[in-house]
Amino acid sequence: MNASLLHTRLAILAAFLLLIASAVPKVAHAQTPPPQNSGGGIATPAPPRFRMLRATAGTKNVERNGRFIILDPRTVFHLTDDHKVMVEFEWDGPLGPHKFQGLWKDPSGKTVVVSDFEFTTQVSPFAGYFTMLMDDTAPTGYWTLEARIDGETAGTFSFEVVPGAATAPPPTVRIPLAATDLYQQAQAVTVSVEKLDASGSQIGRGFGFVIGPSHVLTAFGNIDGASSLRVVFPNMQTGVTTQIALWDRAQDWAVLNVPTQGIAALPVPQKRSWSVGDPCYSLSTSPAGGRLIVPGTIVGDTPQPRAGERIALSFSFSPSAVGGPLLNEYGDVIGMLGGNFLPGPGANNERLAPWSLAPGTPASAVAVPIELPTAPSANASSATLADLAARGVFIPSLQARNQVEYAELSLSLDKKQNGVPWPRGTQTEFSRSDREMVVFIYWNPKTKFKGTTNLRFYDADNRPLSQTSPTNINLRVQVPVATSWTVPLTSFSPGVYRVDIYLGELPAERIFFLVRP
Repeated sequence: MNASLLHTRLAILAAFLLLIASAVPKVAHAQTPPPQNSGGGIATPAPPRFRMLRATAGTKNVERNGRFIILDPRTVFHLTDDHKVMVEFEWDGPLGPHKFQGLWKDPSGKTVVVSDFEFTTQVSPFAGYFTMLMDDTAPTGYWTLEARIDGETAGTFSFEVVPGAATAPPPTVRIPLAATDLYQQAQAVTVSVEKLDASGSQIGRGFGFVIGPSHVLTAFGNIDGASSLRVVFPNMQTGVTTQIALWDRAQDWAVLNVPTQGIAALPVPQKRSWSVGDPCYSLSTSPAGGRLIVPGTIVGDTPQPRAGERIALSFSFSPSAVGGPLLNEYGDVIGMLGGNFLPGPGANNERLAPWSLAPGTPASAVAVPIELPTAPSANASSATLADLAARGVFIPSLQARNQVEYAELSLSLDKKQNGVPWPRGTQTEFSRSDREMVVFIYWNPKTKFKGTTNLRFYDADNRPLSQTSPTNINLRVQVPVATSWTVPLTSFSPGVYRVDIYLGELPAERIFFLVRP
């Protein structure tokens, strides 16, 4: 091939392809030669502005979800089979207008092609790739591609060109699915799990998804306190069940026994396949009730002593999406949205305290890794919702919450000007050295009630610990009444607890608290 023609073809092709790729967030190690100072000496080298994150070479690529992916990554190319070399770089660096150059150097070290163009980067990391065409007369040996940005060396990549044909096919990589395909796959297996009370009224709703024949995975909070569960499938067919195949309250998941109408489950990796920094996708709900695809990133791995491992996510999701699938970019299920660090909260809208979460993690920004729930066998024995309630596994729903205006924990009470005692500050974290805490509730009744009220204490495993003696109370409609109790903290060992405030035999309010040494 004519050398000048080769120069022209390579220069145009490389510049054009890099222009396209650089519009995507992607990314080379910068090495800047030490500048000369005005006195002729060597000044302290300026730190590199551009850092290469990776470089990959191959002969084929594809764009998916705004990313350019090399389909046959390798470092050895064969003259007989391969007619081009593509090298993709990913950089981290400052945004703004930049001049990009690619210098292709043959085995002798001679630069045979230089291509350049100007482009304004708007996100970082950013990426681009260069392409070199080859014929069977190209020099064999080790080649080097040097990338430069604004005159600074921004990474190099070396590859080998060998004569003849390849003796084995090159490795291939999986192609990420388009967001549309991921949405359709998630939508096809995602169900609504409606929590029903003894009268058949809906008292909660979340997501779940099919993991096998007659098995639906959902969050434990989506079944906690239910008398029955109504499962609504994507085709709007429904099934009602009270059967639970497997469950783990602390890890916040449950597997329902319910006919799944022949819906095929999505693939599940045989072992942990996700890493911090990986892209991920889930479904959420719109204000109108529809489903939306939500892209994000895995930003952390937060193992908890009791609750197990959690995937920290870059996005929050609506409470109605708890229990839905978390997918990787290939459509594999890698987790389930949800995973409260305190067993049960969320099922009845309990407030989560900051100390109950991993540092910096919002309450609705974690998922349970799919490795924790195990798809049960066809012969797995089931428990019923009634069994779990009788065994004290469930946290009862707040059936008298409409009588409550306000409830808090504090160290003491103040007297307000109208004479009503009020908490002096509020908190959910205490030390045994605090000696005592105050449980305060401000009733604003919607219906009249005459009877008793008392406190009942439970540990983090929902085991009953103690309760106060009943206190007489007379509630009249829309006539506010304040009630408070002083509770000694020395009776609690360090740990997580909850207090339920009962009105008669109905729980009206619930607060979780932490006692430190």
